[in-house]
Order: sequence, then structure tokens, then C-alpha cells
Amino acid sequence: MMKTIDKYLSRLENFLAGGCLIAATALAVFAVLLRNITGDVLFWSEEAVIYLIIFSTFFGAVVTLRHNEHVAVDIMPALLKGKAKKFFVVLGGLATLVYAGFIAYLSWALITEPFSRTTITPALKLPLWVVELSLAVGMTLFFIRAVEMTIRALRTPATELDKDVLAEEAAAVGIDVEDIAIVDDGSDRTNRTDGANGGDRLGDGGTDEKGGDR
Repeated sequence: MMKTIDKYLSRLENFLAGGCLIAATALAVFAVLLRNITGDVLFWSEEAVIYLIIFSTFFGAVVTLRHNEHVAVDIMPALLKGKAKKFFVVLGGLATLVYAGFIAYLSWALITEPFSRTTITPALKLPLWVVELSLAVGMTLFFIRAVEMTIRALRTPATELDKDVLAEEAAAVGIDVEDIAIVDDGSDRTNRTDGANGGDRLGDGGTDEKGGDR
């Protein structure tokens, strides 16, 4: 059930964030080409590009949350392990839920205000509530994603949370977490082998010294 929700929610987030950004880029390029080729000016294009980027920013914030790439102070989870680490992960998720839910509520309340319906944008002549939808929809998706991540953290064993963090840190620098395990095992075996060989050499040295004494 949770995997299905995550799958379709991820598709929606990617479509909204990517679609708005692509539309803004295409419109900006088209306006520049039109101005330079025919001399015509789309007076409303600049305003539309700005609004599309605003929409893409709020939708992109949800994608960033999904990948756990928002700026965060995670010194406690980094120092702790097991159930203590899981406690702080869940606590962070709950704090995100409260924040996102509060902002989403205020955003939808803002849309219902009279001035949001009577005020129009300068160039596109759109009601202000259309622009304010970027915050309302974006923070609602942010809240839903935070719920999904918090439930996933609650259902995930503490040991698996440690593995997930290691995998994310490895992926951030372009390394496979399995390669790290292989390197660690190899270094451990090398250390054990060197230690054993060193012991043999010491033993041989001691025998030689005894032989010399004799």
C-alpha cells in the first residue's frame, strides 16, 4: 500500500515540478526568439515565466523532501544508533508534519480571502488566488509526503534506518554502499593477514635469537 502511494505520489511531484520548469524555459526561449526574429513582444511572457518558476519551486521542494536533501541539523541522528536514532528521525518527521500542515492550512485560508478573488495580476489578468495556488498545493503535497516518510520511518526497523543513511551518503558522492562493505571487509582481512604475518615474523625473529643464544 505504502509503495503504491509513494510510486504515484512521486510521479505527480515530478510531473508538476518538471512540467512547470519546462514550460517556463520553453516560454522564455520562445519569447526571446520571437522578439529577435519578428520584433514582436509577448508582454505577458515575463510575468508568466515568473509564476511558472514559483510553482516549480514549491513543487520542487516536495521532490527535495522526498530525497531528504533539505538543509537540516542532523547531528543527533548522526551520533546515535538504533532506537535512539529512530526516535530523532520520527521526531523530525513529526515536526515537519506540524510545520507543513500549518502552512498548508494558512495557504488555503488565504485563497478564500476576498482580495484573492478581486485582485488580478498586471499582465495576465489572472485572479491572485491562481498564483497563491502554488503555495497551497505545494505545501499540501509537502504535508502528504511528510506523512508518508514519517509512517515509513515508524515501520522501518532501527537497523535499517542506519543502512538507509549510509546508502544516501554513499550515493551523494557517487559510491555504491555495497562497494563500501566490500572495501571494509577487504581492509579487515588485510589487517588480519598483516597482523598474522607480523606475528610470524616476530616469532621467527625470536627463534633466531634463541638459536643465536644457543
